[in-house]
Amino acid sequence: MLKGNWKLIIVILLILLGIGGGVIYNQGIDNQPSEFIQEDSKDKQESQAKSKEDIYGLGIGDYAPEFNLENLAGEDIHLTDYQGKYLLLNFWATWCPPCRKEMPDLNEFHQENRGEFVVVGVNIGEDKEDVKKFMHSGGYDYPILLDRDCQVAFLYRASVIPTSYFINPQGQIQYIKRGLVTKEELEEIKQNLMSE
Repeated sequence: MLKGNWKLIIVILLILLGIGGGVIYNQGIDNQPSEFIQEDSKDKQESQAKSKEDIYGLGIGDYAPEFNLENLAGEDIHLTDYQGKYLLLNFWATWCPPCRKEMPDLNEFHQENRGEFVVVGVNIGEDKEDVKKFMHSGGYDYPILLDRDCQVAFLYRASVIPTSYFINPQGQIQYIKRGLVTKEELEEIKQNLMSE
């Protein structure tokens, strides 16, 4: 019986020592001179850069997450390569009927708006040669990026295809369309985005 009480007393003492040590440690931090807590200008710049990274996301007004993918010519393309123009980022696949249906409208929109809008298709998980043949047979000429391992589609939550992100020249998401988009919708979205 006495052995059991000693164990309980030791456990209680250890708990009290842990609590007391934490209080003393926290008071020591709080009582440090302010010169140790203040950031120098380099730390402030790093902190501001991190805060911009924190606003990357998939909501309206967020900066679109950066990525790089290979295009059909084998070049490594970064999302930031398109900054300075409006961007329509369209996730699609050749086997997807709504994707195939909207492609003539996307291609026409691309041809008519090259100076202001860049239409970029992100093909999800398909072979480069198959995608090239599909684009050639349809007469489509807008840029295509190959997301072979589906990581960018996952990053952009493109669980429904087609999914289109409309991104402003600064790289911020302004509108998201899940499902097929028509030429009329594209024109309406363009007007709305460019009038903001």
